[in-house]
Amino acid sequence: MDNFNLDILNNKGEAVSKVTLSESIFGKEANSDLIAQYVRVYLTNQRVGNASTKTRGEVSGSGKKPFKQKGTGNARRGSLRTPLARKGGITFGPKPREFRLEMPKKMRINALLNVLSLRFNSNNIIALDSFGTDLKTKQVQDILDNLKVSGTTTLIVTSDKDDNVLKSARNIDRVTVRMVKNLNAYDVISNKNILFLEDSLKSLESKYENK
Repeated sequence: MDNFNLDILNNKGEAVSKVTLSESIFGKEANSDLIAQYVRVYLTNQRVGNASTKTRGEVSGSGKKPFKQKGTGNARRGSLRTPLARKGGITFGPKPREFRLEMPKKMRINALLNVLSLRFNSNNIIALDSFGTDLKTKQVQDILDNLKVSGTTTLIVTSDKDDNVLKSARNIDRVTVRMVKNLNAYDVISNKNILFLEDSLKSLESKYENK
């Protein structure tokens, strides 16, 4: 790899041409604070705040005092719904809540370009001319073997929805497929190798150059 030049490989892992990558996309200086903030926001937004427990006012049961105050040897209890009773209400239990955090679009884009630059600088950006047509899972696995990325976390990036690639790669362990428009910084940072199809690099450039 020389400057921002990247070899375009064929299915056998052989270089067939070169492409010059955009410095504004793959030449960012890494901002670790921005990346950490993005990851925190992304993971927080994956949380679903559906957990719910019932308070003593919501559980079923009589509100009548179950036994007299004195003389029984039991703890003083005014209701069967008390948190101290079996099947009673829960004190300070979880209730449905919204965990979502916001992050400006410009910062999200900058985080994506930061992690793409990190992967480029560590030689983990790979370009493939094409997977071919009428793919089977075995063929995709063979191609990944030829590209020497088999067995490691690999993100395949396509320019548009490609059922041919998606259906053939989804059963391969540690392989994820994303379209350029759905690509995010967490996808990139959580995969060691980023495999771009040649046309997806053009789509990426048209979408993010000079952002």
